[in-house]
This record gives sequence, structure tokens and C-alpha cells, in this order.
Amino acid sequence: MLNFNNDVKYTKSNEWAKKFENFIRVGIDDYSQSSLGDIVHVEISEIGTHVEAGKPFGKIEATKSVSDINSPVSGVITKINNEVIENPGIINIAPFDEGWLIEIEPENISEFDALMDSGEYKKFISK
Repeated sequence: MLNFNNDVKYTKSNEWAKKFENFIRVGIDDYSQSSLGDIVHVEISEIGTHVEAGKPFGKIEATKSVSDINSPVSGVITKINNEVIENPGIINIAPFDEGWLIEIEPENISEFDALMDSGEYKKFISK
């Protein structure tokens, strides 16, 4: 059974984003990690990299495929979760918790506000 987090927003490319006071934390959602299978490698752009909403900032390699990870908002990467680089399988276990990927200082918070809430996302992936 898939888990949905009501505290985050979702993208059409299956990333989640959670707003904190000065940053947006980003990861891939439970639907995406379960579709990929066992995650074996994560590649993420460096701290200080400018990212664009809807454009890749990294890749996830799983037993089934390699997929781009897209940024939900435009801004600058301020932090990387090195734990997932060293142990990518954490994403399969806890995609919303220990399995987060990056933190972004957003340029335009309206991009975050335009993302889907969990109800909209459930409808989107059930199509």
C-alpha cells in the first residue's frame, strides 16, 4: 500500500517538496520508489548549483531503470543528504523521512504553492 504525506506537495514527475521557513526539502515519493524497485545509486548536483523547476538535478538508479530527479522549484541547492548517497536504499524504506535528497533556497515561493496536494496527487497517479 502506498503512503501519502499530507505535509508535502507533489510534482507530476513524482517528487515531493516540503516547505520550511527558509528552504524547500525535496525527495521522491513512495509511488516513485516502489515503481523503481531497489534503489542502488543516487547522483545529485552539488551544493550551490542553481536548479530550475521541472528540470533534472540528479539521477536515481534502481534495479529496474535509471530516472531523472526533477526540481519542484527554482533556486539554489543549499544542502544534500549525504546519507542517501552512501546508502541509497534508505529511499526505499523512508522516502519522506531519512530518504530526502536535497534542500533548496527557493527563488519564487509561488512555484511551491502551485504543486499538487496529496489529494490532487492521488487522483493524478490513478489516471
